Amino acid sequence: MENSDIKHIQELFGRLFVIAVQNKINFFSFTTMLAKSEFVSKIEQNHYDDYFNKPLEDIFFHITHNRIKVEESYGIYNDAYWCGISYFNLYLKTHKPLSYIFLKLPLATLIDVYAIFHEMDFSSLLDYFQKKEKEKTILRLLCEQNKCSLTKLSVITGIKATTLAKYNASDEALYRGSFQNIIKIARYFDVTVNMFVIIL
Repeated sequence: MENSDIKHIQELFGRLFVIAVQNKINFFSFTTMLAKSEFVSKIEQNHYDDYFNKPLEDIFFHITHNRIKVEESYGIYNDAYWCGISYFNLYLKTHKPLSYIFLKLPLATLIDVYAIFHEMDFSSLLDYFQKKEKEKTILRLLCEQNKCSLTKLSVITGIKATTLAKYNASDEALYRGSFQNIIKIARYFDVTVNMFVIIL
């Protein structure tokens, strides 16, 4: 992807967050829809095409199924815009899937802490994200979000409790887990499989 493409997509990314806030869409719902969208899939596959040249309100509708009458995000550089830009920059810097980034640093949290970081160098936010990454594992966060115990997850998925305990203790153990187990966990939590892989 060329620099001009990256800048264009980065701008679109920030504007989508502005529209979501303007339309009072739940933060968690929005990032969940965004993570599963064709928009993000194309970004993560480094597949830049005419999809990104559609009107922003059409892209927003494609992601959220919410139709907006007037697209009024341009000219607005508020916290929502800069949170979108920050997420995109975290993706570029960490090479982690956006679904992973949203899980480790939810939008509600980023908006709360953004006031601290918005006048600093991006590296300070990157440091903060890297600390957040180490606080809780992917599986622990998914279980907390869905109010699901490891015992219940074991019964539903058929994955041994001892195996889930390893995944719960270490993201690296989860990355090394069998593809069958990862598929079962992704299906149960209704998340994209790419959350469980390392992007090089």
